[in-house]
Amino acid sequence: MRPTETDAPPPPSAVEELACDPSSRKRFLKAVGGAGAAGALATLIAACGKKKVQPTPGGSDPNTGAGLGTDQYGPGDLGIARYALTLEYLEVSFYAQAVKSGKLTGKAAEMARRFGKNEQQHVQALEGAVKKLGGQPPSKPRGNFPLQSSQAILKFALDLESLGAAAYLAQLDRIQDKELLAAALSIHSVEGRHTAAIASLLGKDPTPQGAFAQPAQAGDVLNQLHSITAPG
Repeated sequence: MRPTETDAPPPPSAVEELACDPSSRKRFLKAVGGAGAAGALATLIAACGKKKVQPTPGGSDPNTGAGLGTDQYGPGDLGIARYALTLEYLEVSFYAQAVKSGKLTGKAAEMARRFGKNEQQHVQALEGAVKKLGGQPPSKPRGNFPLQSSQAILKFALDLESLGAAAYLAQLDRIQDKELLAAALSIHSVEGRHTAAIASLLGKDPTPQGAFAQPAQAGDVLNQLHSITAPG
């Protein structure tokens, strides 16, 4: 029986290519820079660099969930980039409103301003990636954020940053474009540092999941965000 197109193995992700090519990996890490990103890549290679989750019968991808995950934003890397950009739009909007609320003072206010600038830089990088991949940025969602007190803002910031870091982690081994992988890996590292800083400010454990962070698939992430967003 001759193999069909559907029998062909899926193209390798960038992580898989880097796992198999030491010279390419060295160039990639030099370009990315930062021990945090390098450590995250090493963990990814160890965990999933030599395996790929296969689509379920019928062609749906368990990492996207037909119509529920990154596929609703576009195919492959384009869908991942537009999905990530949607998350970043929300974070930028949240920090801008948090600062404007006047509820934050001192270290909390300074942190919100600084993190908001970080997220805006993430937006610029991802908008560039989306256009390079031949797409257009998604509509900006409107957020309904809890801004009634400093404590409410910081608790929400912790939840949002934690969700963002987990969302990136779930997509890293699916990305095929090395430039997009480099951007996503760096952003994931920064989101993780944001999470730890906010947790420390609240007196909470900065590493509640222990030594290894847990990913959050796109469908689950979007379901959690649905209650706080409306179409842009």
